[in-house]
Amino acid sequence: MKHFTLTIIGILFATFNSYAQEDVKVDKNEIEQAKEDGEEIIYERPFNAFISAGINVRIGENYNVAISPIDNTVQFEKISPLNSGVSTGLVWNPFTFPYKVFDYKGQDKDWHYEYRRNPFAIALLINVFKLSFSDEQANTTSPIDVGFGIGYRNDNLLILLTTEYTPIRQPRQYFIDGYKDKNLPLVLANSSEPVRTISSDDNSLFVTKLFPSIGLKIAYSFGKKKE
Repeated sequence: MKHFTLTIIGILFATFNSYAQEDVKVDKNEIEQAKEDGEEIIYERPFNAFISAGINVRIGENYNVAISPIDNTVQFEKISPLNSGVSTGLVWNPFTFPYKVFDYKGQDKDWHYEYRRNPFAIALLINVFKLSFSDEQANTTSPIDVGFGIGYRNDNLLILLTTEYTPIRQPRQYFIDGYKDKNLPLVLANSSEPVRTISSDDNSLFVTKLFPSIGLKIAYSFGKKKE
């Protein structure tokens, strides 16, 4: 059993060494000279798409509004500031460092020059679709919102601190002041009957507001291909 274990360790060690890679950071003058000499230079792509999941904390109070079916009074329900979901975006690694990479495969040794991207990342979130797990989506005027983030990228893993902006339909301030926490029925002008249903599409009572949020996201970055 002891000999078998040592054999397995030896195989794993040999396999690891057979594909070992040594990276040496070089001066840009050296890599420019390599270009002039016609050597192939490998570049990592600066822009890549990603899909992320995370949680956001919305700044500012917002409400769902409903008419009670029991007594026709206006009820305001505060929406939780926490918002989690899946979103998409584009990440940019602006800084590069030149390396001379030595590849070992068995007894063979080869090398090439490579411009690698610094882990510092800047992200643009353009949520063409967004799967949300909060009540926010009920009042969101559009499935598209935008945001920005900075973070760390290592291969396909991306960790971001973000700020996002989402348009949400909200009751106008005079509507809030006149009916929130007062349990009053809503009677419109030129009518003696209380309103029995209410819609956020009513521009006399609701308006679109832009709500910022801050968040933490973990993302999978597609590609990172070399060109």
